[in-house]
Amino acid sequence: MILTLAAFFASHPALATSGFDPAAPAATFTGSEVEDLEGTVRLWSAIELHQDPDRKLFDAGEYNDVTAWPDDASWAPHIADCFGTGTPHTSAFLLHVGPSAAIASGTPILFVPGAADNGSRGFITMAWHEDLLGRPVYAMTFAHPHGDAFQQAEAIADAIARIKERTGASQVDLVAHSKGGIAASIYTSNFADAAWSDAAYEQVGTVYRGDVRRLVLIATPLAGIDTAFRWPNGNYMSLDANEAYSPASWGEYYPYGTANVWNVTDLGEQDFLPQDGDLFPGQRQLYARQDYDLPGSMPWLGVYAAQQDWSTTYEGGYGFYSYSDGIDAVVEASGGVLDAVAANGVDPAIEVFLLAGNNPVMPNGTPDFASELFGEAWAEIGDLTVNQWADIVAAAISDGLVSVGITEEEVQGLASGALILGEISGESDGLVFLTSATAQERLTARGAVVKDVHVANLSHLDLLYASPITGELLIDAGAADNDDAWMIAFGERHTSEDTIGVVEDWVADADTGGDDTGDTGGDDTASEDSGTDDTAAEDTGGKDHPGDIPGNLPEECGACNGGSGAPVALGVLAALGAVARRRRADHGQYPVVT
Repeated sequence: MILTLAAFFASHPALATSGFDPAAPAATFTGSEVEDLEGTVRLWSAIELHQDPDRKLFDAGEYNDVTAWPDDASWAPHIADCFGTGTPHTSAFLLHVGPSAAIASGTPILFVPGAADNGSRGFITMAWHEDLLGRPVYAMTFAHPHGDAFQQAEAIADAIARIKERTGASQVDLVAHSKGGIAASIYTSNFADAAWSDAAYEQVGTVYRGDVRRLVLIATPLAGIDTAFRWPNGNYMSLDANEAYSPASWGEYYPYGTANVWNVTDLGEQDFLPQDGDLFPGQRQLYARQDYDLPGSMPWLGVYAAQQDWSTTYEGGYGFYSYSDGIDAVVEASGGVLDAVAANGVDPAIEVFLLAGNNPVMPNGTPDFASELFGEAWAEIGDLTVNQWADIVAAAISDGLVSVGITEEEVQGLASGALILGEISGESDGLVFLTSATAQERLTARGAVVKDVHVANLSHLDLLYASPITGELLIDAGAADNDDAWMIAFGERHTSEDTIGVVEDWVADADTGGDDTGDTGGDDTASEDSGTDDTAAEDTGGKDHPGDIPGNLPEECGACNGGSGAPVALGVLAALGAVARRRRADHGQYPVVT
């Protein structure tokens, strides 16, 4: 019987976060909830709902129609079902259990997603790969897709405690993407008496327990981001609080100009500051000034850099159509989270690895995403010819803002709208500056050693999927349709960069024997929940799973339908000869930064 959250709250008094019981999930799902939306692929052996009893650090959270988990979406299959609501209390989290957990051995791996992501999306390819290698694999879904980093750090501590309970392991390998890497860094930096900007976390946050062997941070903005202030036309997708995809960097919008003061739209509910509403609490914790010229000061970018009120947005004040408090006010409101992480430093016993990208070309999920990002300037950007795009790309490369080659087919993809050119005012993965993602000095204050820093010719999300298998799929799809020829370059990069292989090497066990073996979760194991002697990897009810190699790819394979106007996939369910399916994902559901 599934225990509802309401019943759980009623039966569990408010305790300190140390009262979290790793042996007692609020609910365990092993049915259709562990499958993809179409019911053709078994993603997990189980999904557990957990609840931290603390009420000093955790709160109800604020959601709008975009940040609430949808009832039915391919990019978030069954998340709302498992939480029991689309707007869960921030103390809740989901722990996704790998398909082969019942027979896996070695150091468990916990995958931590970034903003607006979940355990069944960004890391699914990498998780399946490690599952096939026999490792115990787990992934998290946080309650709030843009949640407070301290709350998420505590959820990570709870998840690790649960994994240790299930497996008997003393340590895990922690692999985190983007914003999730900040939460992971907070937990692994939280020693006794550590100073943070959050009094509740200082009081009840779990002091690091020595239970992380290796910390892998992928595209994590260690030195921050400034995206919303650098590219203020993104505010046009946040004018309606209930439909805002990401926080507004304007506090007020004047549709007829700031001279008409009587006609103003108050954006306080959806901006970065918490006073009038806090829909995106974790986003301000990522913000810091970046040492690159603003796009508005680069005339050679033409209409691409026609960002409304770009100077006053960044520095604060009234522009022609807006008022902004400026980026410094947001950094102050964050309490200096990033600086606190840097000052405290990751525990020196942890081995740290950094993976970053330097290619700013990304698939464009829907035409609406680009138009909302660039606002009124998109009408002109959408009319740019192939030659004009080629000039912009050439200028960015010649000025050293882009350090990688961009093929003719990719330029054609930009002109057709299939691709989008992300952050190019400095070398980046399209979202996070390379200097921020590789700022290893932000982790080493107490002597932690960064064992490797790897820079791949990939964009922010492609870092999670690149392998020879996904590369081959993309190349084949690009060769089959001239409109999708840009996929050939993507495929070649996926093959050569093989970031799944890079992470595999970083988290490899020298010896998979010893104490860190198997999943001893008793009644919670997928094999016992199935009511048979079959292991999770063997009993999938006829569904595809990581051990299956189907005769043909599913019809929805996004690698096969990435043409102009079609949803371009953000994930590939592929791993070591397994089923590969480029997931349909409405990129417009996601904010500028994950």
